[in-house]
Amino acid sequence: MRKHAVIIALLLFSLAPLMAQEADYTNSSIARVSYVKGNSYIQRSSDLAYEEGVVNMPVGEGDRIGTTEGRVEIYLRKGIYIRLDNETKVDFMNLPKRGDDLTQLRLWSGHMYLSVDFLQREKSIEIHSSDVSVYILDEGLYRINVRPGQDTEIFVFQGLAEASGASGSVLIKEAQMLEAIEGQFTSNPMRFYATSEDNFDIWSEYRDSLLRKRLAQTYLPDELSDFEHELQAYGHWRYVPPYGRVWVPASIGASWRPYYDGRWIWIPACGWTWLPYESWGWVTFHFGRWHWHINLGWYWIPTTVWGPGWVSWYWGHDYCGWAPVSYYGYPGVIINNVYYGRYTSHTYPAYSHALTVIRKDQLQARRVSRVALSQSSAKSLGKIQLTKNAPIAAAQTRLSIEKLKGNKVFLHKSENATPYQVSPRNKTIEKQSRESVEKAKTRIQKISPNTSSINTNTPTKNKVGYPSSNEIRKGSEAKETQTRSLRSSVSRFYDSISKEGTKRSINSRASKSSSESPSSNRMKSRSSSKPKSSSIKSPKTSSSRSTSRKSLSRSKSSSKPKSRSSGSRTKKKK
Repeated sequence: MRKHAVIIALLLFSLAPLMAQEADYTNSSIARVSYVKGNSYIQRSSDLAYEEGVVNMPVGEGDRIGTTEGRVEIYLRKGIYIRLDNETKVDFMNLPKRGDDLTQLRLWSGHMYLSVDFLQREKSIEIHSSDVSVYILDEGLYRINVRPGQDTEIFVFQGLAEASGASGSVLIKEAQMLEAIEGQFTSNPMRFYATSEDNFDIWSEYRDSLLRKRLAQTYLPDELSDFEHELQAYGHWRYVPPYGRVWVPASIGASWRPYYDGRWIWIPACGWTWLPYESWGWVTFHFGRWHWHINLGWYWIPTTVWGPGWVSWYWGHDYCGWAPVSYYGYPGVIINNVYYGRYTSHTYPAYSHALTVIRKDQLQARRVSRVALSQSSAKSLGKIQLTKNAPIAAAQTRLSIEKLKGNKVFLHKSENATPYQVSPRNKTIEKQSRESVEKAKTRIQKISPNTSSINTNTPTKNKVGYPSSNEIRKGSEAKETQTRSLRSSVSRFYDSISKEGTKRSINSRASKSSSESPSSNRMKSRSSSKPKSSSIKSPKTSSSRSTSRKSLSRSKSSSKPKSRSSGSRTKKKK
């Protein structure tokens, strides 16, 4: 009987990598913050707290990423990156999962670049704003500018996109741009000259040049080719039979081990997910396996299946711990400078150098390496048992706003507002918050209240309310009264503390009250002369917008200075 139990245990360990593939998440279900400059924040789908954005931060479905005075790059999947400029806010409404490859983003405000170097299926990427929905049809480079309460601009530098609104659906080809206001297109797609570039353009082009850089010699599988340049800069490759080429990191300390310098983050889609603080850590801790050799130290064996953390867990009375899983599915063991990748004992030696142990209440510590037990302290645990099952407990949800310099981000710049901190919510409030977020995700705001039964030819639960080229009600003059009432509870919370939201409401009331002013009448007369936008009576009457329409010359961002040096140019329409 004991012999049969051993055989069953061996089979379970050997099938562990295969069983991991049966999870609901896929290699593309979790996005990665690949670059951060300046101040940025992330808000989890089940949390009201805002956390500072850092490199290698995992991003799950329902999360929000924004910037204040900073820029962020997010890696979605092979060959696809999005980049956010200053004062930009985007929600990840849907990320690919098993049976659903749709990526759906909601751009609330600001400027976003979308760089697509590999696209398996057209319309598998959607970007939505309050004015228009954009569907990516081909590989290329796209820029979208959203000015809340004003308009949405779409620039197609390379590729092909489809824009859908209440007035219909149009194709935007290469070197064309389109403007939409409240679901109505102000004109047909127009050509533009990309002869001038602002700082955001230049930065995005520079990031593209780095990421598309092809090395003379590559060792990673094609699925992981985007990470080749990172590993090349921070380590070297060696040939180790029977695994082939393995990667050896440079400049790590003697006490270093995998899953040691970083922290654990709770992601609803996949549970506890490792956030590595090593800049090269995303691919090496979410793909592949770690082994150790006395002549090489720790080395990484590439594999192509993503996981939140390839470790086996220990969960004791006062302590918890983990050890990296070997290539064969067993927790790796280092005893007397010998690595055992097939350690078959039912207990695990606590004095193994591969093991990391912390107190149970420190699982969410900001840096594991600072709270981990020393090897001598861990020895007191004796022999422990490891399991492949991660702890079930979710991260504690907190409502807190702290200053930007700390670990949390103070989002609004209102001088009258004061940072505050509320004690952790009880279980009832936490449950209600999660339920409200889930309901809000299914009540995505509608572009047109008369548009129903919308089908984007993509099986997804989050497509409700967004227009499609297949079913669009042309010539609809209905105004979107439900646009702001159907926002998620998280967005309402953000707007309630945001000075920007207050300014928008004040400006909106002011513009309505001044609708009879001479400037307003002049704007109406100009609008009535344009057949495409005659039905739009928007209170947005800034002189900069009317001037740009009259001269057919537009700056991509409303925040650009009016006067530029001779070396600075703007995108111009033909």
